[in-house]
Amino acid sequence: MPTALFPVPPPLAGLLGNLLVTTLPGGPYLLPATLQPMLLFILRGEIRLQLPDGNSRRLPGFGLSGATSGTRCAAATPGTQTLLAAVLPGQLPRLLGLPASAVSEEFVPLSELLPRQNLAELSEKLAASAALTSQVAHCADFLRTLAAAQAQRGADLVVPENWLFRPLTDIADAFALSPRQLERHFRHSYGQSLRAFRQQARCSRMLVDLVFGRREFAAWADIAASAGYFDQAHLSRDLRRFTGYTPALLGRQLAGDDPALWPYRLSAQQVSRLFGTPAC
Repeated sequence: MPTALFPVPPPLAGLLGNLLVTTLPGGPYLLPATLQPMLLFILRGEIRLQLPDGNSRRLPGFGLSGATSGTRCAAATPGTQTLLAAVLPGQLPRLLGLPASAVSEEFVPLSELLPRQNLAELSEKLAASAALTSQVAHCADFLRTLAAAQAQRGADLVVPENWLFRPLTDIADAFALSPRQLERHFRHSYGQSLRAFRQQARCSRMLVDLVFGRREFAAWADIAASAGYFDQAHLSRDLRRFTGYTPALLGRQLAGDDPALWPYRLSAQQVSRLFGTPAC
């Protein structure tokens, strides 16, 4: 599956990870859980998201996907091309003026958050650009304009990645907050509790370090031990929750080059650059 990463302009370097352009295979696939909100620009084609009631809806050309604690089912027409931009932790107010908790588990069309005229101008520019590099540049300029409009806003709480698994009281003390205040600020900024985030972050880190971009990898029992799980059953529960696959099925389908697993074809380096951190 063709993919390409583009660095964001310097004004956006502290707000977004690198921009990922990918061409999707046709048919259904599972989107793994994500710890960060993501901006989606559909450059061509169509994506339909399955709803809890069994129906599906066509995604708009421009949207914001909140962080998710579980998988989503989607389907794309063959050759659909998208641009994804992951919002770094705590930075959504500096881009769209709202916290990550406001869009957690949701997909919000940008037409509900921004003037339609701005989106119409971007649509016209993308339609008039045949070259991918030009389309990426137009999207980057659009994002830079969003950031400029929120220049007076500060970031929400940002916990350094290497602090995430410290004791709650230690993190709270570092921010001069009580544990309860820290939990409240964390949920506002990250969209879920610190405990839930840690659980998902551990699985995400394991996937990035040991699964993404590979066709073969170590035995799951060894992976569980190296990732800090109590046992393989513990890892299996998290893997099913955050990817929708059992360990055996994920390993089998990756080895068989199943196109529905296109997210896992990204290399660990690509995922880290996309999300701006190796843990998420």
